[in-house]
Amino acid sequence: MKNIMNVLRFEYKGFVSAKSYRVVLIIFVVCILVLTSIPQLMGMFQSIGVGNSGNTGTKVNAAIVLSGDALTNDIYKTAFATDKLDSYGGVQWTDLSSQQPSVAAISEAIKNGDYLFADYYPGGTDYKFYAAGNKINSHDSIGSMSDYITEVARNAEIALLPADTQAAVERISSITANADIIDVGGSAGSNFLLGYLIIMFMLYTIIGYANYVSSSVVTEKTSKAMELLITAVKPLHLMVGKVIGVGLAALTQVAAIVASFVVGIVINLPYWEATNSSLLGLLSSSSMGVSLAVIVLVYFFLGFFLYAFLTAAFASTVTRPEEAATVNILTTVLTLCSLLFGFLTLFGVLSKSVAEVLSFVPFFTPICMLARYTLGDASISQLVIGAVVLLAAIAVVAYIAAKIFRMGVMLYGTKATPKQLWKALKNS
Repeated sequence: MKNIMNVLRFEYKGFVSAKSYRVVLIIFVVCILVLTSIPQLMGMFQSIGVGNSGNTGTKVNAAIVLSGDALTNDIYKTAFATDKLDSYGGVQWTDLSSQQPSVAAISEAIKNGDYLFADYYPGGTDYKFYAAGNKINSHDSIGSMSDYITEVARNAEIALLPADTQAAVERISSITANADIIDVGGSAGSNFLLGYLIIMFMLYTIIGYANYVSSSVVTEKTSKAMELLITAVKPLHLMVGKVIGVGLAALTQVAAIVASFVVGIVINLPYWEATNSSLLGLLSSSSMGVSLAVIVLVYFFLGFFLYAFLTAAFASTVTRPEEAATVNILTTVLTLCSLLFGFLTLFGVLSKSVAEVLSFVPFFTPICMLARYTLGDASISQLVIGAVVLLAAIAVVAYIAAKIFRMGVMLYGTKATPKQLWKALKNS
């Protein structure tokens, strides 16, 4: 136990004191604090005028060209007066009806940036919308303009009806269905986004920190360090100490990242509440909470230990750093499959029974089980069973990895062959 603790302290101090470790941590913390403050920063910039353009403020310029019934019908003339349109849709309108510009002329004006888009409206429900093809926001007003024209055209048709039927038609036209949306298990969109973020977090952290173990083993095998270590510490103690040491270093970094996220929320929460930010809705409608944080932390560590023992065993069989990627291809394939199954679960492509089975396959459990939990498909009892399955798998993998690691580090000057690995497993 003493030897394990010595290796653990050595590995932990080595990673925490590394410049790259601190730089990555600082970058993550700064990025999280900035991202959580973006709404407030944008509000500050807008309050001092940053982002406003010219005399039109945040409005865009557009042209309206009326013809036919739209020029003679009072309903159309009133609805499409520029002062009426200016108050609808955040657009500064210019009425070119008296000029009746040609298509070529209006197209040239749009190309020159005079207008973001232009509408040719003859009355009724059909109209022509000329957009700037090189500006993606040129199409943003199509939906609202179509809704507006539909309403005006409907009113014009109703006005043609006899007086005794207009009231009935207006009443019938105003009838709409009002859905009382009740999301069971939180908001589907928020839960999906939360599941996506958790899956990506699990993927990069588990693989990233497991590869730290791999690189540490290979680096020591390429130097005299391994020769000194194996004479002072048993290979099994060396492997366990490395894995736990890197795990604690990972916990330190993850804890700092999570803490920065919490600080960012606490700092910006008053602003989100005052402005009714969509981020506030995301937090309130999703499954975020202390229980979820604990579950993610538990599954992160279990997944890390499972993959870390496996990568340590594989890394001990090579003698050069460039060979580590080759022997770790199995772990890479397993994690990519786990990521794929996690996404298929979130998108609802997999049936619940298939997703449930995959969530109990040890190498897929950390990601698939959490994907199911964020969607409300995994109960607490299933989470406990999944954790037990992972613990059992870790014990089996660690047992096999210890045998491979012991033989691999003994051959610190040569590369282990599959025949030697099989012989070591068979005889030990």
